[in-house]
Amino acid sequence: MNDGPARSKWTHALIAVAAALLLVSCVPKPASAPREGAVLHHEFLAHPDDRTRRVEIFWMRPVGAGPWPAIVFLHGQQDAPRQGGRVFVDWGVLAATAARGYVGIAVSQPGYGDSEGPADFCGPSTQGAVAGVIEHFRSQAFVIPGSVAIEGISHGAVVAALVATHDARLGAIVLISGVYDLSAIPPGPIADAMRREGVVTRQDLDDRSALIAADRIKAATLILNGAKDDLTFPDQARALAARIQAHGTAAKAVIYSEFGHAIPPPVRAKEIDPFLAEHLARARPD
Repeated sequence: MNDGPARSKWTHALIAVAAALLLVSCVPKPASAPREGAVLHHEFLAHPDDRTRRVEIFWMRPVGAGPWPAIVFLHGQQDAPRQGGRVFVDWGVLAATAARGYVGIAVSQPGYGDSEGPADFCGPSTQGAVAGVIEHFRSQAFVIPGSVAIEGISHGAVVAALVATHDARLGAIVLISGVYDLSAIPPGPIADAMRREGVVTRQDLDDRSALIAADRIKAATLILNGAKDDLTFPDQARALAARIQAHGTAAKAVIYSEFGHAIPPPVRAKEIDPFLAEHLARARPD
C-alpha cells in the first residue's frame, strides 16, 4: 500500500492473496451445472446514497431462465492501478461461478476500478455501494432473493461483515483474512492507508468494526484465518464467530495453523464449498 516504488510487506501479501482468491477452485459447485455460453456483463449502477456517483459491477449468470443463487465477490485493498472488481473477470472467477450454477457478481468498491470515489476504507460509502448492488440483483427475476452470499477477502472481508450487520436477508457470508476490530491495528502501512481514506477518530474505527455489531449479523457465517497471519488477528476471527453464535446464528471460525494471510484456494474450498451449498440451498424458496 506504500505510494513509493518499494512495496511494503502488506502490499506483497495482498497481491499474493488476491491471486489466490481468484483461482477458480474456490467457487462452490451446486448439484446441477448449466450449459456453457454465459455472457460477461459490465455495467454501472447509481450509488444508492448519491445517485450522481457510479458503482462499477461485472457479472455473469448461467444460461437459462433461472432463478439461481448469487455470490457477490469483494476484492481486497489494491495498489495502483486499482482494478477493482475486474480482477475477478481476469482470473476467471465469474465464468467459473456461472458455469457452476450461480450468478457471479464482482463489485468495484468506491475509489477502485471505475467506481466513483472517494475510497473510505470500508466505510459507509463502500458499504452502501455493496448493499445497493445486492438489492439490484435481488430485484432480478433470475436471482433467488434469499439466496445471496457475500465472499470477501482481507479488506473485502471487513466490508462483507459490515454489510451483513445491516442486511438480515443474506443467505451466507464468507470472511477470509479480515480484521473485525480496527482499533487493534498498530501504527504502520495499514493505519496510514486508513488515515488517507478518512479514518481518523475512534468512532470511525468503531463504525468499521464488525465485532461491535456482531449481534446484528443474521446470515450464516464462515470465517477463515491463518494462525501465522501477521496482518490480521486470528483471535478476532474466533471472537466474531462466538459473538454471532451467542445470538442464535450459525457461525464457524477455521484457523489454519500452517498458513498466514494467504490461505491456498484448495484448502479454503474444503470449507467454503459445502458451507455455501448448504446455506444457499437452505435459503431457496420451496
